[in-house]
Amino acid sequence: MTRIVRLDPVVASQIAAGEVVERPASVVKELAENALDAGASKIAVELEDSGLSLIRVSDNGGGMTAEETLLAVERFATSKLRAIDDLKLVGTLGFRGEALPSIASCSRMTLLSRTEESPTAAVVQVEGGQILGVTERGLPVGTTVEVRDLFYNTPARLKFIKTKTRERQAIIEVMERLTLSWPQVRFELLSQGKTILMTGGLGLQNAVADLYGPETAGAMVPLQPGEGQPGSIRISGLAGLPRLYRRQRDRQFLSVNWRPVKNPWLGWALDESYRGLLPPKAYPVAFLNLEIPPEDVDVNVHPAKAEVRFRNDAEVRRAVIHGLSRALVSSGFADSTTKETPQIPQEPTPRPRETSQTWTHRPAASLPLALEVREEMPHEWEYLGEIQSTYLVAVTSESLLVIDKHALMESITYQKMLTLDSGSQDLLVAEVLRLSPSESSSYQESETYLESLGFRSRLVGETTVMVTGVPLVMGQPLCPENLKDVLGALARDSSGGLSPKDAIVAAKAALAACHASVRAGEPLKPQEAKALIKELCETPSARICPHGRPTVKKIPLREIREFFGRTSHAAFKRV
Repeated sequence: MTRIVRLDPVVASQIAAGEVVERPASVVKELAENALDAGASKIAVELEDSGLSLIRVSDNGGGMTAEETLLAVERFATSKLRAIDDLKLVGTLGFRGEALPSIASCSRMTLLSRTEESPTAAVVQVEGGQILGVTERGLPVGTTVEVRDLFYNTPARLKFIKTKTRERQAIIEVMERLTLSWPQVRFELLSQGKTILMTGGLGLQNAVADLYGPETAGAMVPLQPGEGQPGSIRISGLAGLPRLYRRQRDRQFLSVNWRPVKNPWLGWALDESYRGLLPPKAYPVAFLNLEIPPEDVDVNVHPAKAEVRFRNDAEVRRAVIHGLSRALVSSGFADSTTKETPQIPQEPTPRPRETSQTWTHRPAASLPLALEVREEMPHEWEYLGEIQSTYLVAVTSESLLVIDKHALMESITYQKMLTLDSGSQDLLVAEVLRLSPSESSSYQESETYLESLGFRSRLVGETTVMVTGVPLVMGQPLCPENLKDVLGALARDSSGGLSPKDAIVAAKAALAACHASVRAGEPLKPQEAKALIKELCETPSARICPHGRPTVKKIPLREIREFFGRTSHAAFKRV
């Protein structure tokens, strides 16, 4: 009996589905992109149980005839390709014929669609890849896809699903990216009947205001498409003023030909455009679309088309830097002659920030009272000075120490928060914060944890929270805005789905980062620097920051002597 057999078509389709349908967010992405390709101006997504029980995507696009709906659930059937050469000139978001049949193979799916010429909508029911029946129903023009009981027949795949909170966050991220890439389309996302995201389809500036609030939208400047940009690349979008910087890249959304993508080179180009305008370890805010001839971009390098490859990387990066620099210059930032012809390195290596610029960010507070000590450092330790307002240099009887003061402050704060009750302080006047969809979702999941950290607050709308109290971290009250930093960290680390203890520990690490984040580029007084070094000496666990990075580089004096030939052994060898 041969060991090689043909798989059952249903089994084969379930295996193929793994390339397209990794999680509920994959289903939302594929169905929403199909709706955009169908010319929809309004797309609504409804979830139950973070998409595992139900995902319903409805649009007002062109729709399909009864015959087309049956073809759409068959493998290798698509309206977007005719020949192999079409793969090189993809002009749509989706082109793979596996999307709908792959989704249908691992769920109970109903496809409802009507064209303007049809009096009724065709309704196709599919379960586990098998068509159960075709009926008709009176519905508006457009398409609705209902996906129920995702992965009900592939339990092994359910084992790889993250927490429900994390799955919902992934869907929110997909919707945010699509909203910013297609701002002229109205999007709506509901979870358990509650509105998580809603935009008006009135352009990018309004979409940013809908997602992140009018304050964010008002602190951004537009890039004019094609204005003075070299080559055939056109860049449009919004660039945030330097004061809008973030501590992570969660406000950088890039699309190529209106397809949301991720590309490390584009991230580097953003950083380069703002070089000298931001403090260290800070990232600019930008929402950009690059129009590039289809033959110059390859969208087939990733199964989900989330990554792209350019024919000329250097030209793309140069165009991004050029466009952003012009926008910043027009707003009074940077020097119009500094970035016209940027030097593009072969690898995206980290660059030190300029420290001679005046940064537009909140002023740094002095060191907490808990670290303002009068005692000198251990007698065998000596503070030598500071490098680039970022690194402290000290010497002991045995070693030279180079200390990342920001990471050390974060680590010391974190260690103290783990062992002490930081307490809370009431605000004289409550502050109202506008939350992004992701932050709002994280807040609803983490409200109890936030209260235990010292944030007293309550929702006063679906995306608005009123803060009445803030934590005291090492004797100093945090800014109410730090609540959003913690929510971002909780969403990023999936802390909402962790145990309460682990969630609180993760949130304390985020608070420590908030507390220390403004100090990296600020020079310290010698007394403050010595206080930090003394804490390092007395707290060995502070040698590693909460994120696992070292806070100090230790160079034994023995190695230095050997390098300069100052030991008898080394001197003998040199002779």
